[in-house]
Amino acid sequence: MSERSKRTITPLVIVAALLHTAPAFAHGFGQRYDLPVPLWLYLTGAAAAVIFSFVMIGLFVRGTPGLHSYPRLNLLKTRIGRLFAHPVVLTTCKLVSVTLFFLIMLTGLLGSQNPTKNLTPTLIWVIWWVGLAYVSALIGDLWAFINPWKIIFSWAENLYRRFDPEGELPLNLPYPSWLGVWPGFFFFVVFAWIELVYSGRAWPANLAFLTFLYSAVTWLGMFLFGRERWLKCGEAFSIAFGLLARFAPTEVRVTNEEVCSLCSLECRDLSGECINCYECFELAEDEEREWNLRPFAVGLLRNEAISPSLTAFVILMLATVTFDGFTATPLFGSLESNLFALMPFIGEWRITVIDTLGLVAFPTLFLLVYLFVCRLMVAASGGKLPVEALARAFVFSLIPIALAYHLAHYLSYLLIQGQLIIPILSDPFGWGWNLFGTAAYRINIAVVGARFAWFAAVSAIVLGHIIAVYLAHVIALRNLREPEAALRSQYPMLALMVSYTVVSLWIIAQPIVESGAGG
Repeated sequence: MSERSKRTITPLVIVAALLHTAPAFAHGFGQRYDLPVPLWLYLTGAAAAVIFSFVMIGLFVRGTPGLHSYPRLNLLKTRIGRLFAHPVVLTTCKLVSVTLFFLIMLTGLLGSQNPTKNLTPTLIWVIWWVGLAYVSALIGDLWAFINPWKIIFSWAENLYRRFDPEGELPLNLPYPSWLGVWPGFFFFVVFAWIELVYSGRAWPANLAFLTFLYSAVTWLGMFLFGRERWLKCGEAFSIAFGLLARFAPTEVRVTNEEVCSLCSLECRDLSGECINCYECFELAEDEEREWNLRPFAVGLLRNEAISPSLTAFVILMLATVTFDGFTATPLFGSLESNLFALMPFIGEWRITVIDTLGLVAFPTLFLLVYLFVCRLMVAASGGKLPVEALARAFVFSLIPIALAYHLAHYLSYLLIQGQLIIPILSDPFGWGWNLFGTAAYRINIAVVGARFAWFAAVSAIVLGHIIAVYLAHVIALRNLREPEAALRSQYPMLALMVSYTVVSLWIIAQPIVESGAGG
């Protein structure tokens, strides 16, 4: 091939080449897969695809699509939708959720402390945390219906009303507006530390005790401020899964404005729509409810006020999953070893301290970089909006990126490590039972091949960034109104997204030097 011909290779050809190769590593099992082409070709192709999508979006998306005019199909008008929403089905799901909730504490405290033989670690880390994140983003906010803390507290409220029909179990104290979702932010930081740093995260008894502690704090918050208020502001997982569910192709909606007057939350957005308010959904009559099928990601474009605390929460989610991947690279292993040698005075806590510093540094760095990019966006757009306003307006465009990396990082872990649930369900305590005849099942690591794992990872990361580029462009048009200013404002954001595309693919491609129980 001539030099001239080589220079004419298009970005799409590069992307096509990198999608038909074997992966470097699939999270969750310790194999190295050699790339048949240089890594820089993968990174260049992915970056080129994101840039190409930006050009196409800039050329053809010149106006903001209607915020609530997107196509919707009310599943409650279909037979299958009515079946899933039937009270018997919903009640059964709630009973199963509460049963599993108590079971993981019992198995954790009373069962075998071998993490691979006990139900608690696999159910919490693999099925619930990793698996439910997929369900939330790709199907809908299932957690809002099966949250055991919410279910148990609502049962307690109903029981209380039987003895005092005029009273309320929670104190319903005024929740400080300045507090936002900072309580949920704090608890998510603690959860991330347990998942990524705490050396005892795999031991069933530790997980059972931590579940008990978090349950007590959650119910205390509900008692003080009300169930729905605490779920919105203090229950970290309702916030996290709810953010991912904004990407999902389903939503619940209440059509009667009068129902919202009975709601304890400020549930209507700036356009007057009540979407995904589950308190209103419970209060509404059947004919006032909608369970809609909708296009993916439109929930990230709702016209609503985004608080600084919720902005920080989104950045935290993206940073922690990236830190999880980075800790599995040889670069981090080398840094950890060097710092370990420099801190003999800390003793046996050196690894914990080093990893904790890394966990704190990543969200801080991500936030500083994001704010710096927003400052550049202000300058590029002519200073039409302040930095803080832009940071809050654009932060939801990062959610597809966090979701894409979650998908790429945990796919093999879910499909391979998740198979442990099959034998464990037959013997949840590790006592030698065989309740369902599956105790002898052995994990099949061939369930996901190397080619599929790498194809899925690259596809997810590139597609997630392309969706993020589109969302950011629409948000810019909506907030800046002038197409030229909106386009100029997106140059710094494009640079950020291209950079993260390259970094995330580089992390995925690295051989893993250690695998933790939390993922």
